[in-house]
Amino acid sequence: MNAIRTQHTPEWQKVYNQRAGIEGTISQAVRISDLRHSRYRGLPKNHLQNVLTGIAINIRRLGAHYAPTQTKPRRPTRIQALYDTHHIGKPA
Repeated sequence: MNAIRTQHTPEWQKVYNQRAGIEGTISQAVRISDLRHSRYRGLPKNHLQNVLTGIAINIRRLGAHYAPTQTKPRRPTRIQALYDTHHIGKPA
């Protein structure tokens, strides 16, 4: 029970948010460039690959930040389509 109370403190939430951000970045690096597998032998070349991967992620994030997003509207779920068909949940 004490761990649950600790999770509601601002200090814990700040640390958790930082950790979540770092884990998200690592996940993105693994998905984009297969970071867990190196295509080179030797520490200097591996380091160069990791640095270039980091640069690529930053460029990608900048592009996503400044590019206008044009997403298609999502297709309604089956239950939403049923509600719409029978005019349930909408004012008459």
